[in-house]
Amino acid sequence: MPIIIKFFKDKRFRTIISMFLQFVFQLWWVNKKKRFFTEENYQKQIKGIYRKQASVFTETATELGGLLIKLGQFFSSRVDVLPEEYTSELSKLQDAVRPVGTGEIIKRIEEEFCRPIAEVFMNFSQEPIASASLGQVHVAEIKGHNKVAVKILRPGIEKIIQTDFNALRFMVTFAKRYPKISSAVDLEQIYHEFVETTQDELDYIKEGQHADTFRANFSGDSRISVPEVFWEYTTKHVLVMEYVSGYKVNEYQALERVGLDRAQLADTLIFAYVQQLLTDAFFHADPHPGNLLVKEDGTLVFIDFGMVGRIEKGMREELMAFVLALFKKDTDQMVAAFEKLGFLRPYADKQTLAKGLKLILGNVFEDPKLGNVNSEEFLLELREFMYSQPFQIPAQTLFLGKSLLTIMGICAGLNPKLDLVKTLRPYAEELLAGEELGKGTGGFILDQAKKTLAEVITLPEKLNRLITGFEGGEIRVHPSRSFELNLIQNQRDQTSKIVRAIFSSGFLISGTILLEGSYFKVGLMLIILSALTFASFLKRNSGQKGMGQRSKGMRESSGFRKPRFHP
Repeated sequence: MPIIIKFFKDKRFRTIISMFLQFVFQLWWVNKKKRFFTEENYQKQIKGIYRKQASVFTETATELGGLLIKLGQFFSSRVDVLPEEYTSELSKLQDAVRPVGTGEIIKRIEEEFCRPIAEVFMNFSQEPIASASLGQVHVAEIKGHNKVAVKILRPGIEKIIQTDFNALRFMVTFAKRYPKISSAVDLEQIYHEFVETTQDELDYIKEGQHADTFRANFSGDSRISVPEVFWEYTTKHVLVMEYVSGYKVNEYQALERVGLDRAQLADTLIFAYVQQLLTDAFFHADPHPGNLLVKEDGTLVFIDFGMVGRIEKGMREELMAFVLALFKKDTDQMVAAFEKLGFLRPYADKQTLAKGLKLILGNVFEDPKLGNVNSEEFLLELREFMYSQPFQIPAQTLFLGKSLLTIMGICAGLNPKLDLVKTLRPYAEELLAGEELGKGTGGFILDQAKKTLAEVITLPEKLNRLITGFEGGEIRVHPSRSFELNLIQNQRDQTSKIVRAIFSSGFLISGTILLEGSYFKVGLMLIILSALTFASFLKRNSGQKGMGQRSKGMRESSGFRKPRFHP
């Protein structure tokens, strides 16, 4: 408790914690009032809160800097946890970092080299060419080279980051109290990995070593480049690299203006990450557009190696197994790979999950253009599937997942018609031939024969378990949530039609009887009321048909059939 009190004496800590607690209260309060809203009004309220919160976070992060900027950049990359109202606002943080005064930067450089800056660099630029959450970059000259990029760690950033770690620690402890969150994500491991990764970014010696490793891995590929590190000018807080000019990978008009093939760039980027993940087991973990430059000759340049990821041998083998299962459409093997990678909770229904994956693959392989796979409708159904199934996010795959989602977004922007399956097929075929697994074709065929024989031997037992499961009610068919909602709405509509028809008929019969007696006016009113009820019924029915036709037309015009992931 005394430590918490000490933290709260820090104004920065109080600001961050109060902002997050305010966000939690806003969402709790609107959910408490949910029963008083129609679904349309509730969604409008929620989206308004999301937009307001995202704006407040962006303003606070821009003002305070430090780890908040990195958090905003991290979640702006569409990692399937935040709505569009958040991500569109947070994306502004990619280029919204305020630079440190050049005087402070020069002072830090002189402290590092223990001599005046004029004795270290020539023509040191007064204005930075890039400003990030932890450091900023200036252009200068060194002996024997025209231009270099000098990356300097922000003065005092270590103390700011430590305060942010304390605030994040507090929020993780708070969030772990909610089972719905803690069961889906291992917050403790993610926190420690985030701390470790950020601390690595504070050491420019490590970043330079990462760049050298990456350059060596792609030394035989002229399509990919990494700036050279000048070690004689590099310290823990100052990194000096070859200056590279180019266009950001998402500056599409500029790329087309100089005659570069955007589709070919997308292929190169996919190839680069296939090699990083399946061959090198070492990948660039922060591939946002600011860190991917394109030279005028089409060379793709990776910069900023503060965040990198490594894939352990066992994880790499399971990733290979998953790729093979994906192209063979072997959903059982995909589920097995998910389990070994740590994506499934212990109580996962693997049979139901395999059936859902089969439906996903059907849609992906039927129309595998990355623009469609990246579409809002597809991601909405995918989030529903992920939410309904017993998935969890292992800490060691968090940055890998974030990187892959970012790369998918970039490639979809470069080439919306990119056929992901066709592009990846050569790599899958190479794995399928057993070359990457080191077994040779004969070994791979032998493994497949053993697997097939094992499946045949256990088939009667599996059939028996399946029948017993259906009879005992242990196996159930679960429709998707959207399907259930549509079914309930259809039932409500049918009930409403029946009730309206009954009332209309009752009014008509009663009115006809009363017309012949002494209650002529009452009978006439009942007949008119019957006519109005019937007219309302016809109008409502025709309106629903029109909506159905419009929605059908939209689905047909989109060229992408809405998937149903649940069996």
